[in-house]
Amino acid sequence: MKKLKFIPLVMFSVMLLASCQSKESKIEKLVTSHLEQSLENPQNLKVLEIAQPDSAFGLNYFTKQEQAYMMNTITDVTKVLMERTDYMTNPNLDDAYTMTLADLEMRMSSGLFSGMLGDCKKGAWSGWKVRVTYTCKSKYGCMYKAQRWYFLDKDCQTVIRSFDLPIVETSKADKTTKSTAKKKQGNAASKIMLSTGK
Repeated sequence: MKKLKFIPLVMFSVMLLASCQSKESKIEKLVTSHLEQSLENPQNLKVLEIAQPDSAFGLNYFTKQEQAYMMNTITDVTKVLMERTDYMTNPNLDDAYTMTLADLEMRMSSGLFSGMLGDCKKGAWSGWKVRVTYTCKSKYGCMYKAQRWYFLDKDCQTVIRSFDLPIVETSKADKTTKSTAKKKQGNAASKIMLSTGK
């Protein structure tokens, strides 16, 4: 009799596991397809990590930890750009690193702040929030690393909103890359310093 009591519990566990695997599989296919269709060089795309989906409570609601991470990212990207362009007084249009990072920053600002103009309060459950870390090659020929944030519908079938956060590190290595880039002429393509992510 005891064995019979455990059968429904086992069946429920199997169904729950299958449901989770199905959701994660749908998310993986959806975000990978979206990345491939939206990036300039999808043949160079490498997905490094798809984080566990988290519940979303509106398109503009972020936890304090997420807000802090975003602000730190914006600060780091701005710092690197300011250093490499002498505070925008001497930009090098042949520096693939700088051009790639500037392009990513514009897309980040557009995708991030446009959504924050609305109501930022926590609302009802609206779907799923997923972060995807990837590397790809920009239109300037520079490899870069970024994290794309996705807001998906409840059924994991539609991308409702997304934006990219470039991943950079401000270190001595950046200065080395900058010095090397200045020595090159024409189509110089230095590589963005990558961090391990957060």
